[in-house]
Amino acid sequence: MDSEELVQIYKEAMGFASIGLLKYRMNGEIVFIDQNALKLFEIDNMYSSPEEVIGRNISELQKYVFPQGYVRKRLQEEGSLKALEYPLETIQGNKKWFLHYSFLKKDEQLREDCIQVILQDITELKETKLNLEWALNRFEAILNTVNKIAIQSFDRDYNIIIWNRYSESLYGIKATEVKNLDDLINFYNSHQIETLKTHLNQLFNGKRIDGLFLWDIKNKKGEEKWIHFTLMPVIREDKVDEVLCIQIDTTEEFQQRKERDKVLAQMEHVRRLESIGVLAAGIAHEFNNILMGIMGHAELALMNGDNLPKRIQENLEQIRKATERAAKLTRQLLTYSGKERESTQVFDFNDMVNHTVEIFYPSLHKGVRLLQQIQPNLPLIEGDSSQIHQSISHLFVNALEALPPEGGTITVQTGKKKISQKDLQNLQFADKAKPGEYVFVSVSDTGCGIKEEERERIFEPFFSSKFLGRGLGLASVSGVVRSHKGAIHVESRPNHGSTFTLFFPCFGTDKERISSEKIKILVIDDEEDVRKFFNVVLQKEGYEVISAINGIEGVEKVKKYREQIQLIILDIKMPGLNGIETLREIRSILPNVPVIISTGYSEDSINSFDPKLKINEFLTKPFGTQEILQKIKILISTSNI
Repeated sequence: MDSEELVQIYKEAMGFASIGLLKYRMNGEIVFIDQNALKLFEIDNMYSSPEEVIGRNISELQKYVFPQGYVRKRLQEEGSLKALEYPLETIQGNKKWFLHYSFLKKDEQLREDCIQVILQDITELKETKLNLEWALNRFEAILNTVNKIAIQSFDRDYNIIIWNRYSESLYGIKATEVKNLDDLINFYNSHQIETLKTHLNQLFNGKRIDGLFLWDIKNKKGEEKWIHFTLMPVIREDKVDEVLCIQIDTTEEFQQRKERDKVLAQMEHVRRLESIGVLAAGIAHEFNNILMGIMGHAELALMNGDNLPKRIQENLEQIRKATERAAKLTRQLLTYSGKERESTQVFDFNDMVNHTVEIFYPSLHKGVRLLQQIQPNLPLIEGDSSQIHQSISHLFVNALEALPPEGGTITVQTGKKKISQKDLQNLQFADKAKPGEYVFVSVSDTGCGIKEEERERIFEPFFSSKFLGRGLGLASVSGVVRSHKGAIHVESRPNHGSTFTLFFPCFGTDKERISSEKIKILVIDDEEDVRKFFNVVLQKEGYEVISAINGIEGVEKVKKYREQIQLIILDIKMPGLNGIETLREIRSILPNVPVIISTGYSEDSINSFDPKLKINEFLTKPFGTQEILQKIKILISTSNI
C-alpha cells in the first residue's frame, strides 16, 4: 500500500470520526486547517478549499461561548489541554460541542510557538448526556417530591440502592443510615423481612407478583404506620437488575377509616343499648305489677298469720322475701335502661367515694390490701348519690372477686380531668356526654383481668363470666353513667388486672357558676353624675358595679378583673383616651365581653368607626332606667363568655 492510499484512509477515518485539525499563531492567525475542520465549523460551503482560510483569524470561524483568548491563556499556563469540552456557536447560528485537544508546538518556518488543535464533534453525545442528566434530575425531583410515596430499590443481595426523601420521613432514618434490607429489622417484624426477601427472590428469578400488599410498620419514633406497597422488576439486558419497592403511606386514611368504623360501631352500640333498655324497662314495669300482686297477697295472708299454721307462715315469709329480691332485680333493669332515677341532689364526690369505701372495707378478707388516692377539693357533682354509690360498690365487688384466693391489691383513685370531644370518642357509654370538666373515680385490681373476647360484652345485661353471677352489676353501672351524662373507660389485660374508671360531669357550667355570683358590670364614664346613676340603678338590681372615671382607668380595671367582668358600659366622648380608643384596647384583652355604648351620637355614626370593635348595644342619651336594665338583661342572658 503506497503513501497516497494511507493518506486517503487517514482522511476518511478522520472524517468518519468527525475529527478536524488546525493550527494558528498566538495572535489567532490560522496557519493550517483541514477539510474536516471546515465541516466542523460549518464553513465548508463558504470556502472551496482549506487554503482560502489560511491567514484568517480563528475568531472569524466561530462565535465564542467561552471568553475570547480562553484557550490561549490556559495553554500559556498549562502547556497543553486534553479532552476539554469546548462549546461554541457557528457563524450559521448552530450550537455545537467539541472535544478539544491542544498543545504548543514551535513552527520551524515561522520560528514561533503555534497552537496545534485537534477537534472532535461531540454535539450528539453532549446532547444525549444533557438529556440523560435532565431525565435523571427530573426522576430525582419526582423521586423526592412525591407526597406520601416512599420509593426504594433492592439488588440481588438485598442491598438498598434507592431510599428517597419520603422514605426518610416515613421511617425516620436517613438514606446514609440504611444499607441493606436487614437494617430494617427494627421497623419490620421478622416475618415481614422473610416475606419481602421471598418476593424479591421470586422477581429476580423471573417470576411475577401481582397485587398490592398492606403492611403495618413502626417508624423510629415507635409510631404505627400503614403502607400499601408493590414490587416492580427493573429489566436490563433481558434480566432483572433491581427491584423497585413503591410504598404508599395510607396511615391517615387507615386511621380515618378506623375512626369512622369506631363511630359507626358506637352508634350501633348505643342503638342496641337503647333497644335493650326499652325492652328491659318494659319487662321491669310488667314484672313490678305482677310482683306487687304477689307481695300484696303475701302481706294480706301474713296479716292473718296468727290463725295459720307456723309452716305456712314461714312459706309466706319466704314468698315475701323472694318478691323483694325480684323487685330489686327489676330496679336494676330499670337502672340499666336509664329510666330509674329516684332523686337528684348536688353532693361532694369525695365524701360519697369515702363513704362507699367505709362500707366496703369490712368485706375484705385477709391478704387483700386497699389503697386510696383521693384528690382533695374536687368540684361538686349533681345526680342520684345512691345510684352512683351503688355503681362504685359494684366496681369494688368485681375487683374483689377478680383477685386470686391468696389476695392482692385494690386501688381507688379520684380526680378531675378536662375531656375533649376526641377523648369522648375513646370512652364507652359517652353518647350523652359533652366536652368539659369531669370528676372521676377509678377502681383497679391486680386480679385475673378480662379476656379479649369478653371485653365487648361485660356491660351487657345477664352476661357474666362468674358461675353464680346474674350479669346485672356492670349493666346497671353503664345505665347509671349514661343517665348522668358521663362515660366509662376500661383497661384490662389477662393476668394483669383491670381498671374501671367512671367519669361524671362537674356541677354547673361556667354560665351557671356566673349566675350564682353577683354579675360584675364595668362602667366607664367621665361624668360623676352618670356613674352615680348607674351605681344606684344596677346595685339595686343585684349587680356589682366597677367604676372608672376615664378610658385609661377603664383599661386598667379590665386588666385587673379580666374574666370577672361580664358586661361593660362605655361612654364615647371622654378626655384623653376616648371611648373608641378605649374599646380598641379592651378588645385586645376581652374580645367577646358584651359592650353597651353610652353616647349622644347616632347608632349609625358609631357603627361606621370599626366593625371589629363588636359593639353589642347602644344607649342614646338621655335614657331611662327600664331601657338600660332591659338591654343588660338581654345581653347577660345571651352572652357566650
